[in-house]
Amino acid sequence: MKSEAREKVLRRPQITRFFGTLSILSVFTFGSLSLMAQDASSPSDSDELFAHAVQDYTQNRFTQSRTEFEKVHGAQAQQAQQYLAKINAYMEDMQIAVGIMRRSPDELDAPSLEFAIQKFEDALRVKPDGPFAPAQELEKAKALYGQLARQHSEDMETRDRNFCAKTLEAAKEHHYKEAARYGCLVANENPGYPCGGDEAVHMCEQMTDLAETRLPSEESSTQGSIPLIERAKAAYEENDFDKARRLFAKVPDERRPVADDYLDKLSRYQGFMVQANDFDKASAYEDARIAFAKAADIKSDGPGNPRARALLMQLKEGIDQFYSGNYQQATRNLQEYAQQTSEREALARFYLGACKLARFFITGSEDSALKQDALHDLTIAKQAGYKAKGQDLSPRILQAYNELGF
Repeated sequence: MKSEAREKVLRRPQITRFFGTLSILSVFTFGSLSLMAQDASSPSDSDELFAHAVQDYTQNRFTQSRTEFEKVHGAQAQQAQQYLAKINAYMEDMQIAVGIMRRSPDELDAPSLEFAIQKFEDALRVKPDGPFAPAQELEKAKALYGQLARQHSEDMETRDRNFCAKTLEAAKEHHYKEAARYGCLVANENPGYPCGGDEAVHMCEQMTDLAETRLPSEESSTQGSIPLIERAKAAYEENDFDKARRLFAKVPDERRPVADDYLDKLSRYQGFMVQANDFDKASAYEDARIAFAKAADIKSDGPGNPRARALLMQLKEGIDQFYSGNYQQATRNLQEYAQQTSEREALARFYLGACKLARFFITGSEDSALKQDALHDLTIAKQAGYKAKGQDLSPRILQAYNELGF
């Protein structure tokens, strides 16, 4: 999977076309629905209303049943709330999943489809025969995911074949540094790929060794006066890790403890960066953030910019938590991100304001201070030029954002 693909998951388009004239509303707007049933005036009325709501739920009339469940009191009230929770969870899962499926082909990627598949499966666990054909939609998502996986595999095969050919051609011309570059690109993704009668990982090692033997002597006249350990440290500070590793390996025995310490740093740093990138691809943002932070603790300005990447994971996690309805945690992550960097400030402020406004709506629209705080963040995002287009958001949040003035 490509790491940038996960950015696309953050852009969840509206799915109004899918729901047609049913006017499917998100959880943020539930409180504003007009009531279809009158307050129960007696236990028998409430029991009858509950029974009718259950029937509507069973027959997938979610709008009617939700309104009726909200009016149930007395002995059935707890069960009514359980049904409401199911309806809300089902609708949110379907809204997110179908939003992803309605993207244009160039915006769809494997991580997005994995997320959609998960949401369809979550919806099916709530109600297997629920509205909007979740089982059929799940099969479509799985089929499309299979197509993308096969395409990715074909693309990687083409890339590896081309790079292998360039490796062999460069080696034939004794351009070992170029051969090592292409051979190691193949080895990094597919160590066992057959290249010239050998595995890519062995080809990478062989070409790297040949390239080093053709390099000018490390004790050349221009560098002979500089101790080997100092040149190795300089390469490390300049983020030339390959050169640093090669030089540290040649340090004399009396300086081995220092060289070994640096070699350990190099190994741990690169290990953490590999882990972090893998976690990022898997949308495990908290694990990715921790791994990037560990790499940054070793070398904060190291290759791959781990400190900035750790912050980016916090932003991604905050947005992901927003779409999962975890507004408290999302607010915490987004606020911490906004306090530590001005990068992507408009994006962070928009979702920070959206989190707060969502909390304002679902808690009864009574906390005026929370609303003003939300509008303040949204105003900052709008002043920075953020365009709220294509996101799968509550119409009430989008309306509030679009109506903001400066």
